[in-house]
Amino acid sequence: MKYLDTLLEKYQIRKTKDQKTAFLAWAQEEIKNMGYECRVEEYEKDVFKCRNLIVGNPEEAKVIYTAHYDTQPVMPLPNMVFPKNQLATLGAQLPIILIMFVVCFAGVFVVNRLVPADSMLSFLLTEGWLMLSIVIFLGLLFFGPANKHTANDNTSGTACLMEMMAQMPEEDRKHAAFIFFDQEERGKVGSLEFAKKYPQLKAEGYVMNLDCIGDGNHMMIVTPKKTPDEELTALEQLFSGNDAFITEAITAKHANYNSDQRSFKRGYAIAALHLHPTFGLHLKRIHTKRDTICEKANLQYVIDGCLKLLKQKAEEN
Repeated sequence: MKYLDTLLEKYQIRKTKDQKTAFLAWAQEEIKNMGYECRVEEYEKDVFKCRNLIVGNPEEAKVIYTAHYDTQPVMPLPNMVFPKNQLATLGAQLPIILIMFVVCFAGVFVVNRLVPADSMLSFLLTEGWLMLSIVIFLGLLFFGPANKHTANDNTSGTACLMEMMAQMPEEDRKHAAFIFFDQEERGKVGSLEFAKKYPQLKAEGYVMNLDCIGDGNHMMIVTPKKTPDEELTALEQLFSGNDAFITEAITAKHANYNSDQRSFKRGYAIAALHLHPTFGLHLKRIHTKRDTICEKANLQYVIDGCLKLLKQKAEEN
Protein backbone atom coordinates (compact mmCIF):
# COMPACT_ATOMS: atom_id res chain seq x y z
CA MET A 1 0.00 0.00 0.00
CA LYS A 2 2.21 2.78 -1.31
CA TYR A 3 -0.12 5.62 -0.38
CA LEU A 4 -0.19 4.62 3.27
CA ASP A 5 3.59 4.32 3.31
CA THR A 6 4.03 7.76 1.72
CA LEU A 7 1.56 9.41 4.09
CA LEU A 8 3.25 7.94 7.15
CA GLU A 9 6.69 8.90 5.90
CA LYS A 10 6.10 12.37 4.44
CA TYR A 11 2.64 13.73 5.25
CA GLN A 12 1.66 12.30 8.63
CA ILE A 13 1.28 15.76 10.21
CA ARG A 14 -1.51 17.74 8.52
CA LYS A 15 -2.35 20.47 10.99
CA THR A 16 -0.94 23.80 9.80
CA LYS A 17 -1.86 25.54 6.57
CA ASP A 18 1.49 24.72 4.99
CA GLN A 19 1.30 21.06 6.02
CA LYS A 20 -2.17 20.75 4.54
CA THR A 21 -1.11 22.54 1.37
CA ALA A 22 1.73 20.07 0.88
CA PHE A 23 -0.60 17.12 1.41
CA LEU A 24 -3.24 18.51 -0.95
CA ALA A 25 -0.70 19.13 -3.69
CA TRP A 26 0.63 15.56 -3.42
CA ALA A 27 -2.85 14.01 -3.19
CA GLN A 28 -4.20 15.92 -6.20
CA GLU A 29 -1.28 14.88 -8.35
CA GLU A 30 -1.66 11.22 -7.37
CA ILE A 31 -5.44 11.28 -7.84
CA LYS A 32 -5.17 12.82 -11.31
CA ASN A 33 -2.56 10.22 -12.24
CA MET A 34 -5.16 7.57 -11.35
CA GLY A 35 -7.51 9.12 -13.89
CA TYR A 36 -9.92 10.92 -11.54
CA GLU A 37 -11.04 14.52 -11.62
CA CYS A 38 -10.64 16.43 -8.37
CA ARG A 39 -10.91 19.93 -6.97
CA VAL A 40 -10.39 21.81 -3.71
CA GLU A 41 -13.31 23.75 -2.22
CA GLU A 42 -12.51 26.45 0.31
CA TYR A 43 -14.76 27.60 3.14
CA GLU A 44 -14.42 30.08 5.96
CA LYS A 45 -16.21 29.52 9.26
CA ASP A 46 -15.43 32.14 11.93
CA VAL A 47 -11.71 31.68 12.69
CA PHE A 48 -11.61 28.27 11.04
CA LYS A 49 -10.73 28.24 7.35
CA CYS A 50 -10.91 24.87 5.68
CA ARG A 51 -10.25 23.18 2.36
CA ASN A 52 -12.05 20.02 1.29
CA LEU A 53 -10.60 17.86 -1.47
CA ILE A 54 -13.43 16.50 -3.64
CA VAL A 55 -12.94 13.66 -6.10
CA GLY A 56 -15.56 12.80 -8.71
CA ASN A 57 -19.12 14.10 -8.75
CA PRO A 58 -20.82 13.75 -5.33
CA GLU A 59 -24.18 14.88 -6.75
CA GLU A 60 -24.31 11.87 -9.08
CA ALA A 61 -22.55 9.28 -6.92
CA LYS A 62 -24.34 6.27 -5.48
CA VAL A 63 -21.94 6.27 -2.54
CA ILE A 64 -19.79 9.11 -1.21
CA TYR A 65 -16.73 7.86 0.67
CA THR A 66 -15.24 10.34 3.12
CA ALA A 67 -12.44 10.75 5.64
CA HIS A 68 -11.02 13.76 7.45
CA TYR A 69 -7.42 14.52 6.60
CA ASP A 70 -6.69 17.15 9.26
CA THR A 71 -4.78 16.06 12.35
CA GLN A 72 -4.95 17.09 15.97
CA PRO A 73 -2.79 18.63 18.72
CA VAL A 74 -0.93 16.21 20.93
CA MET A 75 -2.61 15.58 24.28
CA PRO A 76 -1.15 14.24 27.56
CA LEU A 77 -3.78 11.51 27.73
CA PRO A 78 -5.42 9.46 24.95
CA ASN A 79 -8.87 10.44 23.70
CA MET A 80 -10.64 7.27 24.80
CA VAL A 81 -13.98 6.75 23.04
CA PHE A 82 -16.47 4.01 23.95
CA PRO A 83 -19.23 4.26 21.30
CA LYS A 84 -21.64 1.96 23.15
CA ASN A 85 -20.81 3.16 26.67
CA GLN A 86 -21.19 6.90 27.18
CA LEU A 87 -20.43 6.72 30.90
CA ALA A 88 -17.09 5.11 30.13
CA THR A 89 -16.35 7.81 27.53
CA LEU A 90 -17.15 10.52 30.09
CA GLY A 91 -14.99 8.79 32.68
CA ALA A 92 -12.09 8.67 30.24
CA GLN A 93 -12.32 12.45 29.77
CA LEU A 94 -12.40 13.20 33.49
CA PRO A 95 -8.61 13.20 34.03
CA ILE A 96 -8.15 16.05 31.54
CA ILE A 97 -11.04 17.97 33.12
CA LEU A 98 -9.56 17.39 36.57
CA ILE A 99 -6.20 18.71 35.40
CA MET A 100 -7.92 21.90 34.26
CA PHE A 101 -9.69 22.29 37.62
CA VAL A 102 -6.48 21.67 39.55
CA VAL A 103 -4.65 24.34 37.56
CA CYS A 104 -7.53 26.79 38.01
CA PHE A 105 -7.94 26.35 41.74
CA ALA A 106 -4.21 26.16 42.42
CA GLY A 107 -3.97 29.67 41.01
CA VAL A 108 -6.92 30.83 43.09
CA PHE A 109 -5.32 29.36 46.22
CA VAL A 110 -2.06 31.19 45.55
CA VAL A 111 -3.89 34.49 44.98
CA ASN A 112 -5.83 34.11 48.23
CA ARG A 113 -2.60 33.41 50.09
CA LEU A 114 -0.89 36.53 48.76
CA VAL A 115 -3.77 39.02 48.60
CA PRO A 116 -6.60 39.65 51.11
CA ALA A 117 -9.54 37.54 49.97
CA ASP A 118 -12.09 40.35 50.36
CA SER A 119 -10.17 42.91 48.32
CA MET A 120 -10.94 44.09 44.79
CA LEU A 121 -7.41 43.08 43.74
CA SER A 122 -8.08 39.51 44.88
CA PHE A 123 -11.31 39.44 42.88
CA LEU A 124 -9.62 40.76 39.74
CA LEU A 125 -6.65 38.39 40.02
CA THR A 126 -8.89 35.40 40.70
CA GLU A 127 -11.23 36.13 37.80
CA GLY A 128 -8.30 36.89 35.52
CA TRP A 129 -6.54 33.64 36.39
CA LEU A 130 -9.68 31.58 35.83
CA MET A 131 -10.31 33.20 32.45
CA LEU A 132 -6.68 32.82 31.42
CA SER A 133 -6.63 29.14 32.45
CA ILE A 134 -9.75 28.38 30.42
CA VAL A 135 -8.43 30.26 27.37
CA ILE A 136 -5.09 28.41 27.56
CA PHE A 137 -6.82 25.05 28.01
CA LEU A 138 -9.14 25.58 25.05
CA GLY A 139 -6.27 27.00 23.03
CA LEU A 140 -4.24 23.84 23.58
CA LEU A 141 -7.21 21.69 22.53
CA PHE A 142 -7.60 23.53 19.23
CA PHE A 143 -4.24 25.15 18.52
CA GLY A 144 -1.71 23.22 20.60
CA PRO A 145 1.47 21.57 19.27
CA ALA A 146 0.78 19.09 16.48
CA ASN A 147 0.63 15.41 17.27
CA LYS A 148 3.46 13.86 15.26
CA HIS A 149 1.87 10.41 15.29
CA THR A 150 -1.49 10.14 13.52
CA ALA A 151 -1.38 6.64 12.05
CA ASN A 152 -4.91 5.75 13.12
CA ASP A 153 -6.52 9.19 13.52
CA ASN A 154 -6.88 9.76 10.67
CA THR A 155 -4.06 8.79 8.39
CA SER A 156 -5.80 5.41 8.25
CA GLY A 157 -8.99 6.81 6.70
CA THR A 158 -7.08 9.20 4.44
CA ALA A 159 -4.84 6.43 3.11
CA CYS A 160 -7.80 4.09 2.70
CA LEU A 161 -9.54 6.54 0.35
CA MET A 162 -6.39 6.79 -1.76
CA GLU A 163 -5.90 3.03 -1.86
CA MET A 164 -9.59 2.46 -2.61
CA MET A 165 -9.47 4.82 -5.58
CA ALA A 166 -6.46 2.96 -6.95
CA GLN A 167 -8.18 -0.43 -6.60
CA MET A 168 -11.61 0.60 -7.85
CA PRO A 169 -12.47 -0.94 -11.25
CA GLU A 170 -12.82 1.58 -14.06
CA GLU A 171 -16.48 0.70 -14.68
CA ASP A 172 -17.42 1.44 -11.06
CA ARG A 173 -15.76 4.84 -10.75
CA LYS A 174 -18.71 6.78 -12.17
CA HIS A 175 -20.83 5.58 -9.23
CA ALA A 176 -18.46 6.81 -6.51
CA ALA A 177 -17.20 10.11 -5.11
CA PHE A 178 -14.57 10.74 -2.47
CA ILE A 179 -14.23 13.68 -0.09
CA PHE A 180 -11.27 14.46 2.14
CA PHE A 181 -12.75 16.71 4.83
CA ASP A 182 -10.77 19.40 6.63
CA GLN A 183 -11.19 20.65 10.21
CA GLU A 184 -13.03 17.63 11.62
CA GLU A 185 -10.91 17.94 14.76
CA ARG A 186 -12.23 21.47 15.30
CA GLY A 187 -15.90 20.58 15.22
CA LYS A 188 -16.57 18.90 11.86
CA VAL A 189 -16.29 22.28 10.14
CA GLY A 190 -15.42 20.89 6.70
CA SER A 191 -18.32 18.44 6.51
CA LEU A 192 -20.81 20.91 7.99
CA GLU A 193 -19.86 23.59 5.47
CA PHE A 194 -20.04 21.07 2.63
CA ALA A 195 -23.49 19.92 3.78
CA LYS A 196 -24.63 23.55 3.96
CA LYS A 197 -23.49 24.17 0.41
CA TYR A 198 -25.12 20.98 -0.91
CA PRO A 199 -28.42 20.61 1.02
CA GLN A 200 -29.65 17.82 -1.24
CA LEU A 201 -26.60 15.74 -0.42
CA LYS A 202 -27.06 16.56 3.25
CA ALA A 203 -30.57 15.09 3.07
CA GLU A 204 -30.16 12.29 0.55
CA GLY A 205 -26.48 11.52 -0.07
CA TYR A 206 -25.32 8.05 0.98
CA VAL A 207 -22.12 8.82 2.89
CA MET A 208 -19.68 6.22 4.23
CA ASN A 209 -17.16 7.89 6.53
CA LEU A 210 -13.83 6.22 7.39
CA ASP A 211 -12.38 7.43 10.68
CA CYS A 212 -9.83 5.52 12.78
CA ILE A 213 -9.94 2.23 10.89
CA GLY A 214 -6.31 1.16 11.30
CA ASP A 215 -6.02 -0.14 14.88
CA GLY A 216 -8.30 -2.92 16.15
CA ASN A 217 -10.07 -5.98 14.75
CA HIS A 218 -13.64 -5.13 15.81
CA MET A 219 -15.11 -3.20 12.90
CA MET A 220 -18.14 -1.14 13.89
CA ILE A 221 -20.42 0.41 11.28
CA VAL A 222 -22.59 3.11 12.86
CA THR A 223 -25.70 3.78 10.80
CA PRO A 224 -28.55 6.34 10.93
CA LYS A 225 -30.92 5.90 13.86
CA LYS A 226 -33.84 4.47 11.87
CA THR A 227 -31.86 1.93 9.87
CA PRO A 228 -33.96 -1.28 9.57
CA ASP A 229 -32.57 -4.55 10.91
CA GLU A 230 -32.36 -6.09 7.44
CA GLU A 231 -30.02 -3.31 6.29
CA LEU A 232 -27.80 -3.84 9.33
CA THR A 233 -27.56 -7.52 8.49
CA ALA A 234 -26.81 -6.77 4.85
CA LEU A 235 -23.98 -4.41 5.81
CA GLU A 236 -22.44 -7.00 8.09
CA GLN A 237 -22.53 -9.50 5.26
CA LEU A 238 -20.88 -7.08 2.84
CA PHE A 239 -18.07 -6.38 5.29
CA SER A 240 -17.27 -10.02 5.96
CA GLY A 241 -15.10 -12.76 4.55
CA ASN A 242 -12.07 -12.45 6.80
CA ASP A 243 -12.10 -14.38 10.06
CA ALA A 244 -9.49 -12.05 11.54
CA PHE A 245 -12.17 -9.35 11.91
CA ILE A 246 -15.50 -9.07 13.68
CA THR A 247 -17.98 -6.68 12.07
CA GLU A 248 -21.01 -5.17 13.79
CA ALA A 249 -23.50 -2.79 12.21
CA ILE A 250 -25.38 -0.77 14.81
CA THR A 251 -27.60 2.30 14.66
CA ALA A 252 -26.64 5.69 16.07
CA LYS A 253 -29.43 5.18 18.58
CA HIS A 254 -27.27 2.58 20.31
CA ALA A 255 -23.76 3.82 19.52
CA ASN A 256 -22.37 7.35 19.55
CA TYR A 257 -19.54 8.00 17.10
CA ASN A 258 -18.85 11.69 16.69
CA SER A 259 -17.37 12.16 13.23
CA ASP A 260 -18.20 13.70 9.86
CA GLN A 261 -21.02 11.29 8.98
CA ARG A 262 -23.18 13.14 11.52
CA SER A 263 -23.34 16.09 9.13
CA PHE A 264 -25.54 14.00 6.82
CA LYS A 265 -28.96 12.44 7.28
CA ARG A 266 -27.81 9.24 5.58
CA GLY A 267 -24.35 9.24 7.11
CA TYR A 268 -22.59 5.99 8.02
CA ALA A 269 -19.27 5.59 9.83
CA ILE A 270 -16.86 2.70 10.05
CA ALA A 271 -14.16 2.43 12.72
CA ALA A 272 -11.81 -0.22 14.08
CA LEU A 273 -12.10 -0.81 17.81
CA HIS A 274 -10.56 -2.80 20.62
CA LEU A 275 -12.58 -4.81 23.14
CA HIS A 276 -12.10 -3.88 26.80
CA PRO A 277 -13.18 -6.71 29.14
CA THR A 278 -15.15 -4.34 31.37
CA PHE A 279 -16.15 -1.27 29.38
CA GLY A 280 -16.60 -2.74 25.91
CA LEU A 281 -15.51 -1.60 22.45
CA HIS A 282 -13.31 1.46 22.34
CA LEU A 283 -10.73 3.55 20.52
CA LYS A 284 -7.40 3.95 22.25
CA ARG A 285 -4.06 5.70 21.78
CA ILE A 286 -5.44 8.47 19.54
CA HIS A 287 -4.38 12.11 20.09
CA THR A 288 -1.10 10.98 21.67
CA LYS A 289 2.39 9.98 20.56
CA ARG A 290 1.26 6.35 20.86
CA ASP A 291 -0.96 6.64 17.78
CA THR A 292 1.50 4.68 15.64
CA ILE A 293 -0.54 1.68 14.47
CA CYS A 294 -2.25 1.40 11.10
CA GLU A 295 -2.58 -2.18 9.92
CA LYS A 296 -2.62 -2.65 6.17
CA ALA A 297 -4.92 -5.63 6.61
CA ASN A 298 -7.49 -3.31 8.21
CA LEU A 299 -7.43 -0.98 5.24
CA GLN A 300 -7.80 -3.81 2.77
CA TYR A 301 -10.73 -5.24 4.74
CA VAL A 302 -12.52 -1.89 4.62
CA ILE A 303 -11.73 -1.43 0.92
CA ASP A 304 -13.12 -4.85 0.04
CA GLY A 305 -16.37 -4.11 1.88
CA CYS A 306 -16.69 -0.62 0.41
CA LEU A 307 -16.20 -1.90 -3.15
CA LYS A 308 -18.89 -4.53 -2.63
CA LEU A 309 -21.18 -1.87 -1.17
CA LEU A 310 -20.70 0.30 -4.24
CA LYS A 311 -21.61 -2.54 -6.62
CA GLN A 312 -24.73 -3.24 -4.59
CA LYS A 313 -25.85 0.39 -4.64
CA ALA A 314 -25.17 0.67 -8.39
CA GLU A 315 -27.29 -2.43 -9.06
CA GLU A 316 -30.17 -1.10 -6.96
CA ASN A 317 -30.70 1.89 -9.29
